[in-house]
Amino acid sequence: MMRRWIWGSALLVWFLIWLNSHFSTDARSVTIYCSHDRSHSQQILDRFEKETGIVVDAIFDTEATKTVGLTERIRSERERPRCDVHWSNEPLRAVQLAQEGHYDTLPEGAGLGIDSRWRDAGDRWCGFAARARVVATHPESLASTDIPRSVEGLADPSLSGKVVMADPRFGTTGSHLAILRATLGAQRYRELLQGWKDNRIQIASSNSSSRDRVLSGEAWVGLTDTDDVEVVRRRGASIGEGFLPEDGVILLPNVVAVVKGCPHPEEADELARWLLREEVEEWLANSSSRQIPLRTEVPVIASGLSLSRFEPLEIDWSEAAGQLHEAVREAERILLNP
Repeated sequence: MMRRWIWGSALLVWFLIWLNSHFSTDARSVTIYCSHDRSHSQQILDRFEKETGIVVDAIFDTEATKTVGLTERIRSERERPRCDVHWSNEPLRAVQLAQEGHYDTLPEGAGLGIDSRWRDAGDRWCGFAARARVVATHPESLASTDIPRSVEGLADPSLSGKVVMADPRFGTTGSHLAILRATLGAQRYRELLQGWKDNRIQIASSNSSSRDRVLSGEAWVGLTDTDDVEVVRRRGASIGEGFLPEDGVILLPNVVAVVKGCPHPEEADELARWLLREEVEEWLANSSSRQIPLRTEVPVIASGLSLSRFEPLEIDWSEAAGQLHEAVREAERILLNP
């Protein structure tokens, strides 16, 4: 009986050792909150995981609540952060989080070669791989030959009831409006919104929904982003695109930041530095999301978009972020109320 007990104990010890070796809790991991489209960002995060061996736990935003949902989650977790790295698909809410003290300083060398106009002066966030705000046009409509050259052109009576934009409370649409308010001033901005309202502008749930209404012919012109246009073009859809040059082309970069007090600071620094490499900008530039590299030396395929093609509007990110709340509130009051 004693011998059987000893053998049983030995087998139990051996099993526990084997279990520990195969299911060790020492595996390195990192948690990222990501509002960039999952179909593109997941592939990049998978490459990082394969290259470094660091397990990535990625939490994504929904299409309908782009950027806002994860921004609020970071705020709610301030006392006990769960996120290590924040990958935002637009900069203004990231600027707000930085101002509120949610971000740590980026690791040394992160985003090397990206100009200061695309990054925080305190190095708490860095932009990369931008999208341009555009109007998508239906190829068989009058707008296809007379594409609006400014946001004020969306109030042209010839387009009455034929213009669509995404819900201004979320994603890049809210950022676009905040930049307009900062550029035009509060009074002209409200007049612009009222002009759109009087012209019976349609409101869709998202940028992709805005584009889809153009594809269906329900609208002739849709305010959206370059990636939303490119995705359907690569599926064979026919759709026009205009860059609103009279306003100054608005480029909205993706943003990477490390969350202050995050649970895995070493892995967070490694992921942040990795995401801001030239190769990542190149992958995104040549993918169906057609991002615009913020380094001029990054190679772009013939159908892609390079920074040298544009004269981007100079944006004071802090000023625009400060306008975000009022810009969205006024848009909600004027555009979303009957």
